Amino acid sequence: MRIEVLDDKHGVLRVRIDSEDDLWILSLIISPGDVVKARTTRDVSFGDEKRRIPMILAINVKKLEFQPFTNKLRIHGIVVEGPDRFGVLGSHHTLTVGVGDEITVYKSSWSPKLLEDLMKIVRPMNMLLVAVDFDEYAIALLQMQGVKIVASENVSLPVSDEYFEEALEKLIKDLAEKIVEIAHRYNVDGVIIGSPGDIKNRVRDAVKALDSSIKVYIDTVSNGGYAGIQELLNRDAVRNLIRDSAVEKASRILEEFERLLVKDINRVAYGLKSVKLAADMGAIEKLVVVDEMVSSFDETRKDVEELLRRVSESRGFVVIVPGNTPVGERIKMLGGLIAILRFSVDLESIVEGSQESSQ
Repeated sequence: MRIEVLDDKHGVLRVRIDSEDDLWILSLIISPGDVVKARTTRDVSFGDEKRRIPMILAINVKKLEFQPFTNKLRIHGIVVEGPDRFGVLGSHHTLTVGVGDEITVYKSSWSPKLLEDLMKIVRPMNMLLVAVDFDEYAIALLQMQGVKIVASENVSLPVSDEYFEEALEKLIKDLAEKIVEIAHRYNVDGVIIGSPGDIKNRVRDAVKALDSSIKVYIDTVSNGGYAGIQELLNRDAVRNLIRDSAVEKASRILEEFERLLVKDINRVAYGLKSVKLAADMGAIEKLVVVDEMVSSFDETRKDVEELLRRVSESRGFVVIVPGNTPVGERIKMLGGLIAILRFSVDLESIVEGSQESSQ
């Protein structure tokens, strides 16, 4: 997903959907009362004849709906802007958004911090991409706001066999030092190195020799430089790094959760009901949610999305973890989500008390 803030003061966003996963991220961003503008089609009567006419409409959002198996997000609302000649103002309309579409969102309630936090929750990307060949290299920082080239250089290695290997070793050494320095500066989750041949392996080894704690992935691309960065963006390595980063963070939180479950049970919550109650109190410090809780098409999804918003607003740390991983499977056995609380709360007594008062 690419998000461009057109008006930071009033909350006007241009959003482009790049993958199917982006659709549920978009559903977190859009709220009832927002205005969404997009290119669409609509049936228009011309006498006895009806035609489907392309046009740009803006609607005041009333409802969001996923279409299972079609990978579309349907945005229902009332038309507030459109071509006057078609008389569409005030009528109901549904915008259907899919991969490759671009829309403009006018937020009714705007919080730049909340948008930033939501992006970190759903797509915690902070990684380096490196594309290197014998004639050039580029290092790019990949974050939710996009890709930024932070270093690049054209390389001229000597043709002579006598000096080629020495010059290549120097290139690898200098590049590895630069990668480590940039990785530390931006506190990245990992590095992906791509090249046409074996050079990626040598750069990886040099990076690991300088700092073994840096996670390094390798992939094959046909070019170095900017063209190679673009290739890496379309490879599985990026998705794997995101996945592994989320699994590692979720595993650390689960370990802390299990310790507190024994030592101080009032510092943890699990299952949707208890976690929602803790979120309402602003008590959640860390939250792990299995991705299936967010991608479902039932009422649970709405509850979880609202929960994510609440935790983000109270500055809690959230990780969404794949359900088909070992840590994801363990969290599913606990109701699909676990939380570590900032302070002790006897949630069980509160729940029992509310049940007794309602009887």
